[in-house]
Amino acid sequence: DAVLCSNDEGGNGPSSSCPGLPSEIGLLSKLEVLDLSRAIFLRGSIPTEIGMLKNLKTLDLSYCASMTGTIPSEIGECASLQSLVLADGGFTGTIPDTIGNLRMLQKLSLGLNSLAGTIPSTIGRMKSVREILLSRSHLTGTLPTTFGNLSKLENLELYGNELVGSIPSQLGQCLMLKRIDLFNNKLNGTLPIELVNIGLLQIFHLKTNQLSGTLPQGMGTMPLLSWFDASSNQLTGTVPDTFGHNHMLKDLRLGGNKFHGTVPGSLCTNVRINSGRARQFGCDAVLCPLGFYSDAGYASAGSGCKACPDGESTMYLGSSKCRKFTQRDFLSMFFDVMGGESWPVERKRGWLEHSLSECHWAGISCDEDGIVNGLDFPINGVQLSDDFLMR
Repeated sequence: DAVLCSNDEGGNGPSSSCPGLPSEIGLLSKLEVLDLSRAIFLRGSIPTEIGMLKNLKTLDLSYCASMTGTIPSEIGECASLQSLVLADGGFTGTIPDTIGNLRMLQKLSLGLNSLAGTIPSTIGRMKSVREILLSRSHLTGTLPTTFGNLSKLENLELYGNELVGSIPSQLGQCLMLKRIDLFNNKLNGTLPIELVNIGLLQIFHLKTNQLSGTLPQGMGTMPLLSWFDASSNQLTGTVPDTFGHNHMLKDLRLGGNKFHGTVPGSLCTNVRINSGRARQFGCDAVLCPLGFYSDAGYASAGSGCKACPDGESTMYLGSSKCRKFTQRDFLSMFFDVMGGESWPVERKRGWLEHSLSECHWAGISCDEDGIVNGLDFPINGVQLSDDFLMR
């Protein structure tokens, strides 16, 4: 109950000269809980002497907006620490590698700070951790494969950073995970099939990344999955029918991808998901069909999918806008629909290269005006003739 800073009346409150945590705090050898959350008047930084507190179990400096400085590497010497909460402050610098020394830590919350650098791979040593909350902290780099060592991890929130690279397959070894939130990063690559092994997962948020490839069929069979949002990515293929048979699923958001085909009938009649909008909109409650659009890519309450203006259309299911298409656009869609990534190398040479005219893509022939008049389809040597293309 010590008063770190006193106002003019001698009470606990704002002070223009509040120095914050003194270095002498390291002398409190029996201190177990240091909770100064929401002390908006508290200034200064975390002293390196914090590492002398071998019995400290809780350190909470969240919402201390006036505190600055870096997270000292000495924090890793607090061997008894179970909860480290520094969220929504003014902390800068990197997450120290010594964070991995906190073998008893159960909660790590550093979100809403102005940190820099990457998530250290040493984080995989925190074998007791249940919550990792690092959202909106300006973090860069890739997701450490060492996440797979965290067998007790239940909640992983990394949204709103600038993370790149793929989702490591090792994350599928975290069988206690209930929530994965990777929204609004720059992640790419495909969704690892290993993730379907996380039988306790309830919330999976992947919106606004650059993920590609198809949705694994098993994703829809995850027994406790209630919220799945993979909208605004570059996912291809068709929507797995298994989502429609998941009795726990309440929200399914897939708009803004490159899905083709049709929405499975099991989803078109599913009134458990998306607030039961299938009663009013049918398949459109999941994804708008070709030639239709909406801001979210599906029919929402009060407004269905809208037809594209004359002369415009959409290329994929779940589009948020319409536009005029070129022959290059339609060839790109043909490549996706026909699984072009799996074609032999010589057959897909040049396809989708931005600097190369589609007339120079393997198997494409054009007339003197640059209009496609032939396509050598790479399956069993089938050819689409000029007559077929004109039809």
